[in-house]
Amino acid sequence: MSSMAEKWEELSGKNNWEGLLNPLDVDLRKYIIQYGELAEVTYDTFISDKVSKYAGASRYSMENLFSNVGLDPSKYRVTKYFYATSSIPLPDAFITKSLSREAWSKESNFMGYVAVATDEGKVSLGRRDIVIAWRGTIQTLEWVNDLQFLQIPGPKVFGDGGLLPLFKPLVHHGFYNVYTSESARSKFNKTSARDQVLEEVKRLVEEYKNEEVSITVTGHSLGASLATLNAVDIAYNKINKSSHGKEFPVTAFVFASPKVGDLNFLNAFNKLKHLHLMRIHNILDIVPKYPPIGYFDVGQEIIIDTTKSPYLNLPGDIITWHNLECYMHGVAGTQGIGLLTGFKLEVDRDIALVNKSSGALKSEYLVPANWWTVKNKGMVQQEDGKWVLNDREEYDIVVAEV
Repeated sequence: MSSMAEKWEELSGKNNWEGLLNPLDVDLRKYIIQYGELAEVTYDTFISDKVSKYAGASRYSMENLFSNVGLDPSKYRVTKYFYATSSIPLPDAFITKSLSREAWSKESNFMGYVAVATDEGKVSLGRRDIVIAWRGTIQTLEWVNDLQFLQIPGPKVFGDGGLLPLFKPLVHHGFYNVYTSESARSKFNKTSARDQVLEEVKRLVEEYKNEEVSITVTGHSLGASLATLNAVDIAYNKINKSSHGKEFPVTAFVFASPKVGDLNFLNAFNKLKHLHLMRIHNILDIVPKYPPIGYFDVGQEIIIDTTKSPYLNLPGDIITWHNLECYMHGVAGTQGIGLLTGFKLEVDRDIALVNKSSGALKSEYLVPANWWTVKNKGMVQQEDGKWVLNDREEYDIVVAEV
């Protein structure tokens, strides 16, 4: 970690990752995986079973989140959970709703968290890192075809004036709606996910304004598109600027990201000098190819190829090509793209993680498919012998939002 701490600015894209991509630098591999793991947390803690009255909530409290999902709890501390809703009809994959009459919320979902490096973490990371992790879709990939690719202006990000209509950035309607929607009926979304995140980032930037600070945004799939919007928003509206006037760097590491905006969005992105974005794309994954018309990729791209891995069932399928753990496996071992390139694990990362939420790993490794699950699916036996669903750690879900 010492070399990563010393060159964190380079790894965060200060020089647009020049000299680190071909071949892919080992420290950059580790760095990307580190943020992929922080994005994976949003899946690992999410309650997706609709029979739970807490469907759509985080299973674990902010205090115990990292320790419960197998990450080092001493590096970062979670300072805020944030929630999202939608004011337009969206595919079921976007918002999970409980079937229970006692549902914790009918309108909102846990959408991610904000965390900041601890004093111990600051030493290993080389600076005080503020992380924003966005959750992706939990369901199947049917949402890709269900979405309408309507482009709309993004006034909450880019403002209402100053640009002629011809030059105004346009963004994906569904992504922008999840990012900016409020709901008077929901106590968790009196303000939008956007406002919840920006408020917390402003607070942390001011708290640590006398230190060296970075802001890193990460997400996978839908979460990658929201992370892209969020990173642009932070840099465009100078949320990364302290009261001392210093603008801290903003970096986004996004996995399997759909495209977010039009050519004007790309042009606006390219003018933001304190923003860098890395898109990680598994070559056969269809999601980064969407929407297919009228949308443009932003930032730098790394293409990985999990079909070269000798550890996986080949060639795989649409689900495993899109799976985040499979993505991180690809980052660890991809040796380039093309018929003559191979696959070698440059990062010592447990291959059992590949099967955390997939069945991609070859059976010879004796790792069950989809092994990440709660004991007895959350059913707990009571003193009278009866079994009840108790699938959420005891914590005040309202306080987590305040």
